[in-house]
Amino acid sequence: MSNDLTLNIEQIKKEKSGIDVLGDIYIYSIFQERITPSDLERFKWYGLYAQDEKQEFFELRIPLNMGELNLEQLRTITQITKDYTNGTLNLSSEQKIELKNLKLHNIPNIFNMLQAVKLNTFFEAGHTVRRVLTCPVNGIDETQLFDVSDLANRINKTFIGNKDYYNLPNKLQMAISGYEEGCDVQFIPDVSFNATKDSKDKIIFSLKLLDKTVGYVTSPQVLNTAKSIANIYKDYGYRENSQKSSFEYLVNNWGFDKFYDILNASINYKIEKDISKKDISTPRKPRMGINSSKIQGESYIGCRFNSNDISYSTLDSLYELLLKYKASKIKITHKANIIILDVPSINAEEFAKELEKIGFNPFS
Repeated sequence: MSNDLTLNIEQIKKEKSGIDVLGDIYIYSIFQERITPSDLERFKWYGLYAQDEKQEFFELRIPLNMGELNLEQLRTITQITKDYTNGTLNLSSEQKIELKNLKLHNIPNIFNMLQAVKLNTFFEAGHTVRRVLTCPVNGIDETQLFDVSDLANRINKTFIGNKDYYNLPNKLQMAISGYEEGCDVQFIPDVSFNATKDSKDKIIFSLKLLDKTVGYVTSPQVLNTAKSIANIYKDYGYRENSQKSSFEYLVNNWGFDKFYDILNASINYKIEKDISKKDISTPRKPRMGINSSKIQGESYIGCRFNSNDISYSTLDSLYELLLKYKASKIKITHKANIIILDVPSINAEEFAKELEKIGFNPFS
């Protein structure tokens, strides 16, 4: 990517924020005019991409908070897939759903359907803070040190759709985990908070920038630390050259020590560098297959799928099985597998066998 394109993107953001183009998407969908390159760039903030030069078909990427879908949301996603796509959706390793072969004039109705079940595509892309990545069995795995659901929700509420964080030099991806080793994400997040224990058995979080631990914070300090890091990147990240605009480049150019010093100067507590940690010896439980939940009487079932593309009819079958066996939530993992979170243990074996019949593979 050339420097000129980077300067153009910065100019595009100055002319109009990507977060303010929802009305433009609706106008284009009504009048069916060709979308300008500038607006196509802005539309990515809402997860909307042109699939072809003629703008005949569009792709919509739907990021899921903590990778989770409830029954109502799954039903709506299935209906959208049936009515508006080529009949399939794609699961991504970033805990997103991708819908392809959409017509632009259907986008407003799709947005309304998503909004009705509390799904949205704000900040899917663009130079924003993305939805925080979490571990797929957070809150139900007894080997987990800390349930990070509340922290993850607070981080998402702080950043997603917030105009203070729409205009970063480039994207900023955070992750938070209740495990010392972090989540099994398929890439290195820019910022990670991983739960561990100090020598007094108190939960603390290691703060990692890229793949390096720079210090430790307490759980009440996580959100403010995340905000301070985002503000540093917003104020000091490079904007003139696209190859130097990433968070990774800023950290590597400054060095970890300089970033640590500036971060500490921006907050009213000290990020401890050296602590006495407790050895954590409990191995992480497996994800696939039938596993006991820490919630009494419940299990979770991890399923591989032969392809990341799933048809609406398979989704329909999954929905009916969830109803039949009184389960209410699924999660997409960082390997684009599916975990059913709250299966009554008494029915888990029978449920898993029926899942196998519709193409999910809990036993492989």
